[in-house]
Amino acid sequence: MSIKENINNLLGTLKNQLPVSFNFDIFKVIYLLFFLIIYISNQHSVEKKIREISQLEKEVEELRTDYITLNNNYMFSRKETEILKRVKSLKLQSSKLPPEKITVKE
Repeated sequence: MSIKENINNLLGTLKNQLPVSFNFDIFKVIYLLFFLIIYISNQHSVEKKIREISQLEKEVEELRTDYITLNNNYMFSRKETEILKRVKSLKLQSSKLPPEKITVKE
């Protein structure tokens, strides 16, 4: 038996089992199956995008916490007392005199 004969036999058995008032047309079935396949593929792509978005949101949150931590460490290390602690080993001290402005006359 060929595929065409198998399809015709299947459609014949379906027509016999359906009520007489049911208008069975192969194009309506193909039309319905076409949109069903599109709907299923659309659902799969949406779920994939949702998983990607969730993963990216987690990554953004981790990067944000890293940024905040590094920024706080940087700001802490820029304090005058911290700088003085670091340069103490070089035997440097903070100046007791205020800075002077140098002007050049032409």
